[in-house]
Amino acid sequence: MDETVLKLEEVVVTATRTEENVRDVPVPVQIITTEEIEESGATNVGDLIGKYVTGHYHKYSGLQAPIGLRGFMTDAHGDDIKGHVLMLVDGHRIGTGNMAKIPLDLVERIEIIKGPASALYGSAAMGGVLNIITKKGKGKIKTTLKQELGSFDYEKSSLSSGGMGDDKFAYHIAASYESAGNYSDPKYGEVYNSDQLNKNIAGNVSCFLNENHDLRVGGSYADLTGGYPRWKDFKAYSSYDKNNHDEYDKSHGYGDLEYNGRFLEEKIHWKALGYYLWDRNQWFTGYPDPDTDYTKYTDTTWGTDQQFTLKLVPGNKLVAGFTYEDLKKKSEGRSGGAPSRPYTPSMDYETKSVYAQDSIDLLDNRLNIVVGARYDRFDVTTRRPETGAFDSFNERTVDFDNVSPKAGVVVKLFDDLLRFRGNAGQGFKAPSADEMSAMYEHPGWYGPRRILGNPDLKPEKTTTYEAGFDISHDRVDFGVSFFHTDYKDKIEKAPETVLYDGKEWETWENLGKAEIEGFDINLNWRIDRTFDLQPALILYCNSTFNTKRDDKENNCDLKCVSDYEIKSGLRFGHEQTTASLSYVLIGPQKVTNWDDWANPKTETKGSFSFWDLTMTQGLFGNWKLEASIMNLFNEEYEWARGYPMPERTFTIGLSYTFT
Repeated sequence: MDETVLKLEEVVVTATRTEENVRDVPVPVQIITTEEIEESGATNVGDLIGKYVTGHYHKYSGLQAPIGLRGFMTDAHGDDIKGHVLMLVDGHRIGTGNMAKIPLDLVERIEIIKGPASALYGSAAMGGVLNIITKKGKGKIKTTLKQELGSFDYEKSSLSSGGMGDDKFAYHIAASYESAGNYSDPKYGEVYNSDQLNKNIAGNVSCFLNENHDLRVGGSYADLTGGYPRWKDFKAYSSYDKNNHDEYDKSHGYGDLEYNGRFLEEKIHWKALGYYLWDRNQWFTGYPDPDTDYTKYTDTTWGTDQQFTLKLVPGNKLVAGFTYEDLKKKSEGRSGGAPSRPYTPSMDYETKSVYAQDSIDLLDNRLNIVVGARYDRFDVTTRRPETGAFDSFNERTVDFDNVSPKAGVVVKLFDDLLRFRGNAGQGFKAPSADEMSAMYEHPGWYGPRRILGNPDLKPEKTTTYEAGFDISHDRVDFGVSFFHTDYKDKIEKAPETVLYDGKEWETWENLGKAEIEGFDINLNWRIDRTFDLQPALILYCNSTFNTKRDDKENNCDLKCVSDYEIKSGLRFGHEQTTASLSYVLIGPQKVTNWDDWANPKTETKGSFSFWDLTMTQGLFGNWKLEASIMNLFNEEYEWARGYPMPERTFTIGLSYTFT
């Protein structure tokens, strides 16, 4: 295990949009390093977050895995625009909230910011931001071939290659083919129709024109298909429906072009980003021909972000820029082989944003102050779907805007051994296009249905106050954060229809509000340095305790928010040997029981825990053997109600690296 992996990384980019020493930013930043990713045994970003980061992980199956931070979640089906937690890749939106879609082959590290970040990143950054930093290529060129086999007919073949060609060129590419059959859970046996097939390719190519100018082009494409397990008669914990043949297509891709230019002896830095995002969510229900019955949503986004960093005065850094995005969501369906109406219409989103942030360092960098704000303007349009019959459909456009401020401070004492930090900021989620601008009628089960958007809706908003301290030593890193969040203007279906143009319409209103409060406590202990041991040995523990999670509209606890969460483990490294033992403990939480779809009810989902063990061993120079045992003690557990996770699972892998 590399000596550098067991200490906190010094530089982060997500908290301030620029490279900054982690000790100088007023928000707590969690970093999942390359080595932690390799030792995790995870196959996608969702499983990685479930192992290391406190916050709800709502895993349904291998292809659907939204995540949560500070009581807020990405959308259950991965719809980026409807999420309350923002996912980024190399600083721009990734276009999905479904972390099962993001393979780990190209991921170098992940930075997690908890709490609102809309002052820098706009809509959806309410609960936090997760930024995936991809591998760009460094050092000597290496190519690795890897084959993995495991329980439930698991197979994965992968190739990765990268490095510096010379001083002017660097690259990293990765490709994999992964498949698995039906898994089994400890109590109910084989989970029928849980098989999956994932094909991924990703890469970056960088060109260094000179010491002040460089270009990078990158991208990723993931083709994910698989089954959707279902309980017999839709009653959870009965028995799995062997005859269910529903399938998913959860494919995703992006491409980006980045330019970095430094001027006036690096006093001015211009970062220009252009990107294209593509995301598909398709459900097949036809059998034996899946094309006879399906619903499909396809999102395409073109965007650009132009960021300027000015360091014209010592101790001051000003970041300013603008973002433009154009998102088009197309919806379509088929039923019985004929075109049918999808659940939601097509939608367009045009977003124009400007942002600014000033960082001030005082008293020989012992005092750091950060203030910033962002202005977003939206034009949203609801459009007729590609398929389906309507009695009427009026394509309308509504515009609205939002301002998001933030401020933070850091005070460092005793040669940076101790730091105190505090920050306050607002986050928001923009209303969806149909919530604001829909106006259509179509046949329903019990007569005509009329859907009317509410152009007077306000964005959902949070205001968060946070304070904490960190102790940083070569033997231990320890941090405590207290946070308080007030959430208002939650958008919900109106309980009563409204009269418009002489007809009764379903619509939306700002109804819900909530209060969330708690503590984050994080420990990183270098046991080897404390006791002067030769092998590297580290204990980590990331925990969250929610002291308030109040749904003030319904006078109850918020759903899918636990009293406590603990993600901990022990990591060992010596020469070519590594081992990692991890433990996850999730407290009880309120959830919705959907067994009776017409009359859902709230119930308490109990606590659960599980252990994972992973090991690697270098062999004969360029060979490496890897093994993992997931759910080591064969625990019965589930992240989402009604979706039990696999029983004890074994995986073994062998790789060879060409240099």
